[in-house]
Amino acid sequence: MKFRTAKICFAVFAAILIILNGFTLLSALPYTTGTATFCDSQVGCMIVARDFSAYYEAGYRFLSNPTQVYTEGNVSGDYQILPNHQNFRYSPFFLPLFVVPLVLSFNYQNALEAFDVLQFALLPLIAYLLFDIMRRVAGSGDQVEGRTFAAFSLTALFALLQPFVLSPSILTFWSWSYWRMWMEGEARVLQLFFLILTIALILRGSRLSGLAFVLSSFDPRMSILSLPLILFLCLKVGGLRRFALSSLASSAAIYVPTLLYANLGGQFFATIFIRDFTIYSYEWIPILTIVSFTATTVALELTHTIDIGKPKVAVGIE
Repeated sequence: MKFRTAKICFAVFAAILIILNGFTLLSALPYTTGTATFCDSQVGCMIVARDFSAYYEAGYRFLSNPTQVYTEGNVSGDYQILPNHQNFRYSPFFLPLFVVPLVLSFNYQNALEAFDVLQFALLPLIAYLLFDIMRRVAGSGDQVEGRTFAAFSLTALFALLQPFVLSPSILTFWSWSYWRMWMEGEARVLQLFFLILTIALILRGSRLSGLAFVLSSFDPRMSILSLPLILFLCLKVGGLRRFALSSLASSAAIYVPTLLYANLGGQFFATIFIRDFTIYSYEWIPILTIVSFTATTVALELTHTIDIGKPKVAVGIE
């Protein structure tokens, strides 16, 4: 199809997904004040506030009691979150960059809602980045192959809405994964944004690609999952050295200061050996997007090879 037609169709499709996700957000916000039963091998079972309580309490401790950021349970001087806050396990740089500004600006409940709204504002940017990547895959001509458009539309579906519900009778929202994420105040859209940005910057040959990747690594599991795709694209565009140097420099600038501050490194590494990590529904947002992106890249590479008789780089570089 014509590039202009593809641009209009993709924009309309993305807008519909984001609007439906907006309804999902509005449906979830009243439930952000709720509680859940949390069980792990360290503290047993207890009634806790939403997942965002882990971020907020850790951010509060980062400012007032940094030696206790990763301590499980309540400690003296905590911000009171009823009935109990959850435990923080992300990389320590996540706190000063993304949580402390909210702690300084809002109380717990308002911070959770603000965090949801700020992440929702990233969805149009994610849609734009996906279209930009599709444009580069399509090459420099004025045509976009139908299979390329279909593949990236599927990736956009996973990234912007993921319209899966527990059963056909649950129709008060459009996405169980996103509904749970908005309700819990989780950071999966933020992480997805940085992962998609990493890919876009690699295809642009930007030295900032490593910075975006490091910023996505506050939960290293998702970044590791995306690493094969990222390395493949780096090799295709000849940007592996640039990405590696950018990642090393960014890691030194972002990780090292927070790991050294108040022994946060020792606290954080102790949580790595906790075996209670579980894949929750909202974690399928980055997982399915990465898997779809990887499958799209591999499929386009294979079909281009078959059609043309020689490898055609799936990023518009021959």
